[in-house]
Amino acid sequence: MGITQDLIGHVHEIKYDSLPEEARDRAKYFLLDYFGVALRASEAGSSRVFYNFVKKRAPQGPCRLVGAPIRTDAPNAALANGGVAHAIEMDDVTTRSSLHPAVSVMPSTIACAEAHNPDPKRVIEAIVAGYEVTNRVGNAINPKSHYERGFHPTGTCGTFAASVTASKILGLSREATSNAFGIAGSQASSSMQFLETGSWTKRLHPGWAAHSGIIAAYLAQEGYTGPEDIIEGKYGFLHAFSDDAHPEFVSERLGEYWEICETAIKPHATCRYNHGPVDLVIRLCRENDIHPEEVSRVEVRVPETAVMVVVEPSDIKVNPKNVVDAQFSLHYAVSVALLRRKAGLDEFSDDFLRSKVYASIIDKVQCYGDAELEKKFPDEWQAHVKIVTRRGTFEGHQDNPKGDPRNPLSWDELIERFNDLTGPVLDAETRKLIVERVRSLENLKSIEEVTSLAAIGEGAHA
Repeated sequence: MGITQDLIGHVHEIKYDSLPEEARDRAKYFLLDYFGVALRASEAGSSRVFYNFVKKRAPQGPCRLVGAPIRTDAPNAALANGGVAHAIEMDDVTTRSSLHPAVSVMPSTIACAEAHNPDPKRVIEAIVAGYEVTNRVGNAINPKSHYERGFHPTGTCGTFAASVTASKILGLSREATSNAFGIAGSQASSSMQFLETGSWTKRLHPGWAAHSGIIAAYLAQEGYTGPEDIIEGKYGFLHAFSDDAHPEFVSERLGEYWEICETAIKPHATCRYNHGPVDLVIRLCRENDIHPEEVSRVEVRVPETAVMVVVEPSDIKVNPKNVVDAQFSLHYAVSVALLRRKAGLDEFSDDFLRSKVYASIIDKVQCYGDAELEKKFPDEWQAHVKIVTRRGTFEGHQDNPKGDPRNPLSWDELIERFNDLTGPVLDAETRKLIVERVRSLENLKSIEEVTSLAAIGEGAHA
């Protein structure tokens, strides 16, 4: 067997009872975070487009949309829920594969679970399997090469993950799961061209991945076939989407560790490449009582891979025209961290962007790709910041941003983050119930005991 079949065999055999407690716990941890991010993102302008699309264009069905009183079939629910959750750049992330797993894994899992009502323990199995796939395929594709080719790994690798989550929920055989995986490979797509214009298409990528994965599983369930070597084959994913792939990473230490335990939370509302520098700026400002008016220069160093995403082209990064531009500007993220000692949703909003208050500092921010920091990337997302002031120079280095598994948020910190995110859209009692039900997911009768709470405006909740 090749590496595709090694991976298929591994995820097909994942069972709740044989999973380590840490992996089961992380499935619920990241599910709660997904709901928090998606609920807050329901207010975004692009999210309203998804809601209107489903209302006007999609068939009715049993699957709920997070943040709205709308139901549709599983593929369209996954499309909308993935697209909505990716709108505010606060969804979870990985280091090695430089992608966001939850926004394809959770929507595909939840939609299929609502449509087919499996034991919630199978939902946990599907989530863990989805993270195994999207992260391992992402590790192998080599994010630097993948980005340079113009692809967004959240969308491409997420398509494979969604085909597996759907297959797990449907209870497909190993052969059918393999076919779904092969079919998914012909649907993997996501262009980084949005960086040039600040358009919304990045937000579509995980939704389309979740949608495509479900379609692949449904086709396979009906007997449709797909290539059994879609990852490593002559015309397969690694060959077509990377100039420097590492196929061995797909099956590296299968069963010895779990990718879901290697995944990180994003505390700040900006691209993950910006998080280390933001952490450092906030820390240096607090520890040394640095105020923006005394700053003469800020020097920021990040791994070279980050440059094409958040440093260049410099004219866009120092003059963001819209929220997407701002989310992918290291200059902007550092500026707001200096000004506000935070980089949250308020700082990455249309109103704050229009205020131009950041203009007083952004030209003082100098950002560089560093060859030394690149040496340990993507295993470590290091950052180095130097702030030059009238009182002297303050400098800091960080190996891993806050939220990384090596610098994690506790459950209490995650629940606090969930409440902060959902406070503007949910009452306290509903927030409490979602936390309780997600944490006891395996004991519920159905995933609907959670999704009914997240469908804002649907009615009274049991």
